[in-house]
Amino acid sequence: MAVISDVKCTRCDRRYSGFRSRCPYCGARRNKRGKNADTDDNARAKLVIGVILLVVLLAASMVLIFSSLPDSTDNTASTPSVMPSFNSNEDVTSITPSPSDSASPDTSATPDSSTSPGVSPSTSPSGSTSPSSGSNVAISKVEITWLGNVRTDVTMEKVGDTLLFGFKTTPVTTGKTATWESSDDDVIMVQPNGRVTATGKGSATLKVTVDGKTATCVIHVRAAA
Repeated sequence: MAVISDVKCTRCDRRYSGFRSRCPYCGARRNKRGKNADTDDNARAKLVIGVILLVVLLAASMVLIFSSLPDSTDNTASTPSVMPSFNSNEDVTSITPSPSDSASPDTSATPDSSTSPGVSPSTSPSGSTSPSSGSNVAISKVEITWLGNVRTDVTMEKVGDTLLFGFKTTPVTTGKTATWESSDDDVIMVQPNGRVTATGKGSATLKVTVDGKTATCVIHVRAAA
């Protein structure tokens, strides 16, 4: 049911909306409600119903808008306080961190060149160095290290290059004397402190002996000087 009823043109007898003052088909001016208008339609009642429907729609829209807005008072009440409370009688010095809480420096990546010749540092699970001192500690294994890593194969670019090797014992200990050997002095030469010098192109084996335990590392020299 429309709010404004249709009317009929008195000239062309066509129906058109009651909003118009002239017929859109022939241009004739409308005479009151037009010819043969719907007598059953109550225009005033339709207008009132339309206004009521419009008000209801506006009210429903306002309710939806206000209900979707966040409640700022709930957020303020639920926000926990982050300010610490202090007791006036509490000793402030009791919260001062002890020196043991500071991080210990990690020396596990220290290259062999920074340590004493022929001695490899150890690292305990806690990160602090704790090698066993004394030459009377029995070892079960020895390994050759370079730049802090156990190596069994190293390549040198050319003749004349030098590398400083170290060793690692199991259990880790200090005060042990190492004996270094080269399988071919024409390829590599090794000093008593573990420093290797490339003397010729080819491959040779570097060997270290500590308390009767031995370890080897193959050294490759790519090119002559």
